[in-house]
Amino acid sequence: WIWLQDMVWNHVNETKERNEEIAFLEEDHLVSPDYLVTMQYLIDAKKEKCPKCWGITMRWACTRVEDDDKNKMCRSHAVINTGIAFNRTMYETIKASDFDTFMDGWDWSLFHLAQTGQMPDMMIGPAVSRIRNIGTEGATVTRSGDAFLQNQLEYNSIGYEGLSMDPSQYFFDDDPVQFTPPGWEPLFVGGLGFVTTL
Repeated sequence: WIWLQDMVWNHVNETKERNEEIAFLEEDHLVSPDYLVTMQYLIDAKKEKCPKCWGITMRWACTRVEDDDKNKMCRSHAVINTGIAFNRTMYETIKASDFDTFMDGWDWSLFHLAQTGQMPDMMIGPAVSRIRNIGTEGATVTRSGDAFLQNQLEYNSIGYEGLSMDPSQYFFDDDPVQFTPPGWEPLFVGGLGFVTTL
C-alpha cells in the first residue's frame, strides 16, 4: 500500500505535482453515479467543517442507524477503510510516521497511527454510502443479516431512483457528537493484535 502511495504522489505524471485530495478505490469497489458530485462536496466541506480531518470516506460516516438521509454528511472519529481520499499533507504525515515498520495491513496501520496520535483521527463522509463491494458474500458484503448494512450496500443498486445528484441539497451535520470510539477501546498493536489498557 505504501508503494502505491509513493508511486501516486511522487512518480505518476498526472498526480506527482498534485497537493489536493486523491481518491483511492479497490478493484472490487462499485461507486454510485453521484460518487464524484458527493466527493467534491466533501472535499469542499472538509476545508470549512473539518480542517483537522485526515481524509474523506465514501462509505457511511454517520453511525446512527436512523441516519438514512442521502443528503446528510457527517464527521466521524474513525479510520474507515473504504473509498478514501486524502491530500499530500496526509501522505507526508503517513510517511513521517512508523507506518513502514508497523507490521500489519494498511488499514490497521492507519488505525494504529490514529490511535497513537501520529495522524488525526477524524474523517468526513456521507450518511449513506456511495460505494459498495462487488459480490454477495464475504467480510464486506452480505445477502442477509443486518438491515442497516443491507440498506447501505443497496444504495443505488437498482437504478437512478432517489439518487442525490444535486449538491445544493447536501448538508453537513454540525452535531459534534458523531461516532467516537470509547476510551476503553483496545489499542491495536499490530502483529500482537488488540491489547487492552485496563
